[in-house]
Amino acid sequence: MYSVTISATKGELGLRERKRRQTRASLVSTARRLTLDHGLSGFTVEQLCDEVGISRRTFFNYFPSKEDAVLGSSDEGLPEQLLSDFVASGRGDSPRPLLDALATLFAEFGNRIGISREEYETMSAVLHREPQLLARMFAKAESKSQLLTDLITTREGLPPGHPTARVAVHVFGELFRRSLDEFFAEGNDLSYAEVFRRNLDALHSLFTSSAPQVLSDRPSQNQEPA
Repeated sequence: MYSVTISATKGELGLRERKRRQTRASLVSTARRLTLDHGLSGFTVEQLCDEVGISRRTFFNYFPSKEDAVLGSSDEGLPEQLLSDFVASGRGDSPRPLLDALATLFAEFGNRIGISREEYETMSAVLHREPQLLARMFAKAESKSQLLTDLITTREGLPPGHPTARVAVHVFGELFRRSLDEFFAEGNDLSYAEVFRRNLDALHSLFTSSAPQVLSDRPSQNQEPA
């Protein structure tokens, strides 16, 4: 899963926070440019800091490593209000079906992505040049996946380790990633929510249509062998 930033509107941010985010964005964009130009091992943290105009000490207030800066990794969690609303929607006299609640949750994640098509394409190019970053990226995403798994388990009152929660997170995570690719594709004019729900409808149709006939290589009891 690409490391994405859940954005807030400028009106919600103070001056200090806006400056902090600007510095962080500059570190990420510069780290990615240097990676594309020279490779991940072709520049140092010090050189990155010189390009951005900050000290090495300041860099480590934002990222624990050069690799994290390239990925744009963030320790920020998922939006708490969205998660609270998701859990609450499963309670009361008329609980919302899990699939509907997950569809709303993941569509909203996509709507809040704070990156542009250019940034998305740059990140894809970085991962193509330095594929070893993929393992680091997925490892960081695992903690968020586990959080969502735990929330589904709680919301549905499932026993620990029940496969429903784990499978739901895996399936919706794949839909999320696929929908990102389509959303940022050249010529797309749909919102992320529209792309995501279109893919969700396609998935739903697979399970509501008639099951395909499974052909067997074994001859039937009444069939003479050739």
